[in-house]
Amino acid sequence: MRAAPARALLLLLALASALGAQEESPLPEGNAYVRSVLGNARPQDTAINDYAYDIEETRENLDKNGKATSRETRRYEVYFVQTRPVRRLVARNGLPLSAREQKEVDRKAEALAKAIAEGRTVNEQPGIRLSLLMDSFEFKTVGREERAGRKTLVFDFAPLPSAGAGRRSDRGSDAIARILTGRLHVDEVDRRVAKIEAHNVPGGKASLSTGVKLGTFELSMEFTAVEEHVWLPARVVTIATGRAFFFKSFRVRQTTVYSNYRRFTVATEEKPIG
Repeated sequence: MRAAPARALLLLLALASALGAQEESPLPEGNAYVRSVLGNARPQDTAINDYAYDIEETRENLDKNGKATSRETRRYEVYFVQTRPVRRLVARNGLPLSAREQKEVDRKAEALAKAIAEGRTVNEQPGIRLSLLMDSFEFKTVGREERAGRKTLVFDFAPLPSAGAGRRSDRGSDAIARILTGRLHVDEVDRRVAKIEAHNVPGGKASLSTGVKLGTFELSMEFTAVEEHVWLPARVVTIATGRAFFFKSFRVRQTTVYSNYRRFTVATEEKPIG
């Protein structure tokens, strides 16, 4: 009668041993692993082009203690035309636009979609692209962590000494990316980026546009699985301080929340506004 409990105990011990061995599997080398993830045949950055979605952007001006002194929230519906995003503003500070303003917004969105389809504009919303990480940073594996019940590999990253050398770009996000250091989480099963936390390196500054100089910058990006092996942005928070036109200082926090992802393909003649 005691054989069955003994066998059960041995089975549990064997299972625990197997799980322990799995958890203790060697960590991958950081640079090779992250570059294989970011260099995937279907890059994570471009997967969003297959979807329409909603975003809510909250911009806050902060005092020196980080307390919000003003706040504005805008909600958009977003779709893509030939890999270029078209935003349609639908609400401001929690209230829908008036019929007149919505009509004007829709007219401009349709005109932009047509211009993109005809190759008359290269409109692109700014943002930190994951692809920038691949060539500009060095990655060091630091361990494993569990996020939302899933195991992630964790990497620290810092700019390569050669990052940005001989390379110019008009995109402020490119300039920011080259001065960032931080931590990267990659989902171990799907091999997709799950989270990025970063800040500018000590003394690292960037020029965003004529007369706008960035002092400090913090970034948090979280991604979520919307389909099997498809991870898209869920929440992005940036905090930036600096000086505009050499005399006006700013301290701004922007929070962008993504929701309602749905598959969408737009042809030239389509007008996904309703």
